Amino acid sequence: MKIHYKILLLAIVGWLFFTGVVLANGVWTVQSSGSTYNLMEVQFIDVAKGIAVGEHGVILSTLDGGTTWTPVSSGVVTTLTAVEFCSPMVGIADGEEGVILRTTDGGNSWTMVAGGSANDLWGACFVNATTGIVVGQYGTILKTTDAGLTWNRQASGTTVTLFEVDFTDPLTGTVVGQEGTILRTTDGGTNWVTQTTGAGELDFFAVHFLDAQKGIAVGEFGVVRVTGNGGLTWTSQASLTTDTLLAVHFYDAMLGTAVGTNGRIITTTNGGETWVTESSGTTRTLNEVFYSGPNRVIVVGDHGLVLTKVLGGANSVTPVDQTPGAFTLSQNYPNPFNPSTRIRFQLPAAAHARMVIYDVLGNEIAELVNEDLAVGSYEVVFDAQRVASGTYYCRLSAGSYTAIRSMLSMK
Repeated sequence: MKIHYKILLLAIVGWLFFTGVVLANGVWTVQSSGSTYNLMEVQFIDVAKGIAVGEHGVILSTLDGGTTWTPVSSGVVTTLTAVEFCSPMVGIADGEEGVILRTTDGGNSWTMVAGGSANDLWGACFVNATTGIVVGQYGTILKTTDAGLTWNRQASGTTVTLFEVDFTDPLTGTVVGQEGTILRTTDGGTNWVTQTTGAGELDFFAVHFLDAQKGIAVGEFGVVRVTGNGGLTWTSQASLTTDTLLAVHFYDAMLGTAVGTNGRIITTTNGGETWVTESSGTTRTLNEVFYSGPNRVIVVGDHGLVLTKVLGGANSVTPVDQTPGAFTLSQNYPNPFNPSTRIRFQLPAAAHARMVIYDVLGNEIAELVNEDLAVGSYEVVFDAQRVASGTYYCRLSAGSYTAIRSMLSMK
């Protein structure tokens, strides 16, 4: 079975610079989940709101990008192994003994639905707003066409445990599992064909497609297999580790992260061609990784630990040698900008400051600051290399003070 003892990496970030806390770019920060149970999977509905699930029926919800978490009643005590949303309001969580839970209010409440199987369930994937697939023990594959309300069993042609599933379109999907198993469908799951992987008896625990053609599967003893033709054929790739990799997720075609046993984290910035090992500060197992936006990645693992990391969006919150006279959010400079810009703000009183970047639709795309800061003047860098050209809005909240500035990214 997919390994349970999976913990997060903990690397406390920040050093003190005269009047404020400095967050170093690319450092993993431990967040308190309020739970001691192993967390098995996490998914974010947007950059701020996410749901994590785990042992003993634990469901946790965050509204601030993973910094703080609130427990949500699941109504079950069995381990929940996966969570997947098909819309901002509708999602499912599945787990051991065939449990499938469903929410229609964004994860605030959950009800059990009949899945038609008593086998342990693992991975889940929604193809669109109504069609989804769940996989699990003894070759179990379940399909829904009504957003998780009802489920029908599909023939997989195997009896091994299937751990993860990913679809690139409504017809084409890939499932990975024990003993080097990779299955592929081109008819929406009616038929599944075993693919040759050359992995022998090594188990695959996760698969993620970067686009319609390129996908990456990871698993036991650091095995990595890559496809460039939608899952038809797979080739071996070096991962720089022999630790078992349990999860992999990409933000886009270039930026991705895999996590696993012994606190292993490896990251790629070139679509998986090469990988770099990151220090996690722990030897415990990490269960899941998820990019909630272009600048933020979250990892969950054993003992309720949660890790967050800000990538490129905020290089640092740097104190500036200037005495503040009032709460101020300055216009970013340069503006327009490509690819990065600097934003200064002043705090005449100590306050909890939060700075967020929004697009023109009101979607939160990056969180640059979220911490207690002392009196002082500060500067933060917003790196927009992974977002599209266009108008963005910077919003600063500090105590009762709120200000917004518009910014223009031109590429």
